Amino acid sequence: MASTHIIIVNYNAGDWLQRSIGSALDYSHGAVTVVDNQSHDSSVKDAQSVFNSQSVSGTQSVSDTQSVSDNSRLEWQLNDQNIGFAAANNQVLKGLECDYAVLMNPDCEISQHSVSLIVDAMQSDSQIGLASCRILNDDGSLQTTCRRRFPTPWSALVRLLKLDRVFPNNPKFSNFDYADGLDSSSPTEYVEAISGAFMVARMSAVQQVGLLDEDYFMHCEDLDWCKRFELNNWKVALVPAAVVTHAKGVSSKSRPLRVLYTLHTGMNRFFDKFYNAEYSLPVRLLVKFGIAMSFVARASVSAVKSVLGQ
Repeated sequence: MASTHIIIVNYNAGDWLQRSIGSALDYSHGAVTVVDNQSHDSSVKDAQSVFNSQSVSGTQSVSDTQSVSDNSRLEWQLNDQNIGFAAANNQVLKGLECDYAVLMNPDCEISQHSVSLIVDAMQSDSQIGLASCRILNDDGSLQTTCRRRFPTPWSALVRLLKLDRVFPNNPKFSNFDYADGLDSSSPTEYVEAISGAFMVARMSAVQQVGLLDEDYFMHCEDLDWCKRFELNNWKVALVPAAVVTHAKGVSSKSRPLRVLYTLHTGMNRFFDKFYNAEYSLPVRLLVKFGIAMSFVARASVSAVKSVLGQ
């Protein structure tokens, strides 16, 4: 049987952390590690109480994290600062000795066969290095970000101007998030990119591709990883028969502007890293301007909602 290790990076996930850990313990056989990025809520304390973990007093440095085990399967690594999503996952990934690593957000809940179905698909094709599944909102609707194409200047413009809604049947105006129509009967397919909310990585592929890029604090590190898997001739797959629930944005509610900032700096980094050489200076400047304007617009809307108490 293939061995797995689930990694959950927590930051102020509230009661969702308990749901995430509970599903991971119930529906997987390997170890589960929770890395906490100095949460300010009671999510860690409450979850440790529920799962009979030892209470933790004080904080530890990033280089000297504290591990607390629960029945040899659940362990905690508590950081004394928020080092970001990529770095916190790498903290565990770099020391793993297993066949598959499962990266799972703290506001995700897996179903009974989620992990086994994805691992079976990866076992059936040794060229699949990274895989995910259908991801549902808490109300049962489908998150279109679970099946993605790599964004380009044109597709980003289409997204920004919502041209995919104006011309819904024209492939030239397709959104780079396109999970519409997926259901449990859809076949496993090879895609360009998947959502970082839930990813299963073949550790032998990670040894070649490398860990997550820690220069992304949060957002776009999943696209970066998918791109690097592709460049190293590994397939990225989507297994629609498997499903997880993701309450999108639970950890982001306490710092919306910070999250928007890291999202847009991540967009800049992804473009510079993989596409800078492909485009002329005017196009590159236009992309930078578009990213900046997107941040200003979305930050303004967020600020207004905050003032109105929405």
